[in-house]
Amino acid sequence: MTEIENPARLPGLARRELRRWIGDHPSLADLHLIATELVTNAVVHGAGPWVRMSLRAVDEGERCYWRLAVEDPGLSASVPMPRMPGPHESRGRGLWIVDDLTRGCWATDRTRTGERVVWALLPREAGS
Repeated sequence: MTEIENPARLPGLARRELRRWIGDHPSLADLHLIATELVTNAVVHGAGPWVRMSLRAVDEGERCYWRLAVEDPGLSASVPMPRMPGPHESRGRGLWIVDDLTRGCWATDRTRTGERVVWALLPREAGS
């Protein structure tokens, strides 16, 4: 586990880890965007001292996905949901990006010990 004193550096670290994990896979750019949004949300809204990210391959018959998950301690009572930002707001569009890239295949769960997990499924082949 890597500890970082400046949480603003976590999205960049997440992108570097993804490249290390899967190389120049065709889905890397979309995974970068999803990771950036989910990690940023966990840092900004998670109200906790740590964030974890995982990536695994999922095979469901003929369909193959990447499952990217971001976990935080679950201290915040808020539930991640897309919201409609005002026309002059520079924030608030991240979960709409995740929703679009995953075609709505993302959700929020709680672990048995109360941690919040936000996960997203992305087809392993870009453009699928």
